[in-house]
This record gives sequence, structure tokens and C-alpha cells, in this order.
Amino acid sequence: MKKYVLLGGLIFYSLPVYAGEWFYDVSGVADGFYGYSQYADRYRQDYHHHHTPVSAEIYTSGGYRFGNDNELKIGIDGQVSGGKEVEDYNHGKWGENIYGSLSTAYGELSVGQIYNADYQLAVGAPTVGYFRTNNSPLTDFIANPNWQRRHRVTSYRTLNSTYLNTDADAIKMSYTTPEWQGVKAAFSYAPDSYSEAGLINKHSRYDNRSSYAAGLYYNVVTQPVEIESSIGYAYNCKNNQEASAGLSLYRKGWTLGGSYRQSWTTASDYNLNIRNSDDQLPFYDGYREGRAFNVGLSYEIGPFKTGVAYFAAYAKKTDNKDKIISWANRFALNKYAALYLTCAYAEYKGQQDLMSGNRGYATIGGLELNF
Repeated sequence: MKKYVLLGGLIFYSLPVYAGEWFYDVSGVADGFYGYSQYADRYRQDYHHHHTPVSAEIYTSGGYRFGNDNELKIGIDGQVSGGKEVEDYNHGKWGENIYGSLSTAYGELSVGQIYNADYQLAVGAPTVGYFRTNNSPLTDFIANPNWQRRHRVTSYRTLNSTYLNTDADAIKMSYTTPEWQGVKAAFSYAPDSYSEAGLINKHSRYDNRSSYAAGLYYNVVTQPVEIESSIGYAYNCKNNQEASAGLSLYRKGWTLGGSYRQSWTTASDYNLNIRNSDDQLPFYDGYREGRAFNVGLSYEIGPFKTGVAYFAAYAKKTDNKDKIISWANRFALNKYAALYLTCAYAEYKGQQDLMSGNRGYATIGGLELNF
């Protein structure tokens, strides 16, 4: 990581100073929630009823704007959390993202800890602030045995997103074209797709873990709606291949959207699924051959936004599947603070034993602070 920072700094400070301006920006968000979960009797002994996840993120960036809207920027973001069921930052409870970008009339080139081309352009079900449908934080209140990333246990038996996020924020290079008549394309390459924030199992022994991704975005405003759409494809060497598609419609505060993702393997991909002495597959990566979709409807008026959403994921070679339904509400007190109230139901099915499944309801309230 240090060599990327050093390289970015040398490029940054060796550029000739044309007519323009230096800039620097800092922003962040912190949130805390309390949720009460109710489980079916047969699951109750294995899960807690009271949950208090908290998290904070800070975003910093600085650079130089040249004439004609050309811009060179370096960013450093940090995250910290507690009380999470799935610790998905680079180092468990905390993480960082360091990256640099060069924007010109010919597009934007980015290098560092960034998300892939499809993820950057993807369209899907609308979110209500903190409560997104992909990689849902609702698992902090109704635990999902199919998604595990804590201590030395890392296993995803189903997809956790309809956006292509297998490589997560692993270090990569990405190029995004300028927008032309509502169309924008992006391409990215990760030399090593292994990342603590991704889906790839930390016990994996893939021969080649490089990853390639491409995304295409289209936006058009017609009467009576605004339409956004996206498609994407990723080739994760020796791991799997993925494709996604999404669509969103907006009209007078209403947003209806959804997306779909399919993943598959070929005979040349690495066979990770090795049985242990108990004849189990503890690290079976079901997401490698699976599908997921989401759909949602939201409405926003003034400081208030409400939305319902549904997410489902299925693994091809097992019975593992997930279903999450949520009704989330956000009320902005001002530009710095917002209140949340959410109700959710989740149902997760693992193997035949009860310990690998769960289902229940949750009622959640919380506060978000922005600066």
C-alpha cells in the first residue's frame, strides 16, 4: 500500500502548476441503532434479542483543479464499527480506503482501494439512507448464518448483493468514460481480488486471483419518468464469472427499482470445496454459483423518506437461501442529523440442521449524524 501512496504523491507534486486551484474536503457520517429481534422458538436460544450496532466513516480528499475542469485528487477514507454481526471492513472492526484519481475531458482514471466498474455504475432497488438492500445491515439485527466474516471464520454460502462485489475494495485500476447522451461505461482490473471486505474466502488457495470487470450505465429523462439502467460483467480468474442488470424509474418523489445478478463457474475454476473430517463443507462458497435479486419502492417528500424493499439470494448446489423484507423510514431533522425507524423480516435457510438457519422479526430505531 505504501508504494501506491508514494507513487501517487510523486505524480501529484511533479505536475506543472497551471491556472487552477488547490482543494481539500473532509466529511463523515456516524450512526447508532437499537434493535429488538424476535425469533421463532426453535431459533431463540441461539441468538440475542437486543442489538446496538454503531459505526463511523470519515472521507478526506485533496488535490488540484486545472483549467477546463481537469482534476487530480487523492483520497483517504476510514471506517470503524462495533456490534456488527458481519465485520466487513479491511481489518475486521476498522478499515481504510486509499485511492487517487485523474479526471479529464477523456474520462476518469482511478487507482487504489476502490470498487469495481460495475459496482460504481450499478442501479437497483432504492435505499433509505443507512438501510440498503444490498449487503444489508439488517443482518446486524437478524443474524444470517450464510454470511460469516468474524475472527478466523469467513464464509459466504449465498450472494450478499445484486451488484458485483466479489473483489470488494481490493486494490485495482479503473477507467470511466465521459457521459455521452446519458451513456457511461467503465472498466476495471484488480491484480489480486482477495480483500477482507469481499466475498472471497480467506481460506482460499486460488492459483490466480486477478479480476476484471466492466459496467455500462444509461440514463434518460422522458415524460413522465426518469429511467436509469445498468448492466455489468466480471471475470474473477480461477474463481467465477458474474453478470448483473438493474433498472430504476423515478417520478415526482417515487422511485421503483430492482436488479438481478447471476454467478457461475467453469471446469477451469479452482475447486475450493474440500470436505473436512466431519464430512462437511465449512467454507463452501455458494456465492460462486448462485443468483440474487432485489426490488423496492420508495417515496421522498421534504425531509421524509420511506421505502419497502425485498432481497433474495439462492445458491445453486445447496439449499442455502436468504430472504429479507424491510420497511425503512428516515426523517432529516436538519442537514446534520436524521432519525430512523425500521421494521424487517428475514428468513435464512442453510443445511438441514437448525444451527445453519434462522428467521425472525426486528424493530429498529436510530440516529445518524453527518458533517
